[in-house]
Amino acid sequence: MRFYAACLASYNNGVLHGRWIDASSDADEMQEEVSAMLRESRFPNVMVKCPKCDGRLELCTVCGGGSREVPSAEEWAVHDYDGLPSSLGEYPGLDKIAEFVELCEEHDMTGEDMAAIVSHFGSVEYAKEELENNFVGVHESFRAYAEELADEMLSAHDIKADHPLSQYFDYEAYARDLTHSASAVELDQGVAIFHA
Repeated sequence: MRFYAACLASYNNGVLHGRWIDASSDADEMQEEVSAMLRESRFPNVMVKCPKCDGRLELCTVCGGGSREVPSAEEWAVHDYDGLPSSLGEYPGLDKIAEFVELCEEHDMTGEDMAAIVSHFGSVEYAKEELENNFVGVHESFRAYAEELADEMLSAHDIKADHPLSQYFDYEAYARDLTHSASAVELDQGVAIFHA
């Protein structure tokens, strides 16, 4: 998972300047990458603390020593995503990206699969809430989930697959009815099931 951080000072001057940054659960780590990209801009519009010495070294290779500030551009935006939901927008805030990565790690999902869940629920916050409170699991299909659930209920009443009553159970109708009390999100690895 990564995103393309673009320098807006460069963009406004007709120059494409930015870099692909690996998404991380550490917002500070990503901020360091963004700040480094902004300091490389050909169109600086602010002065920032020297990232190497913070103005404390006399022979600093970045600021030359004694200077506490170096030129930098100030504003940036996300112009592309890879494995992250585009619903994060152009100005997501690195904390939102970090929260998304944490969610992927916590649920052992790829960025694409988690992006599908976020898209289904409309926001990272709501998806996180649904994953914590209503997530059943990932199944091969909704029908497979319904069949597994039906088999568990039948076996709880000692009705095995070879029992004469089991042939009268309509798995397809049960799966259809179950869609009213559960929702499914299509993923690369199957279907994520949530209680409604």
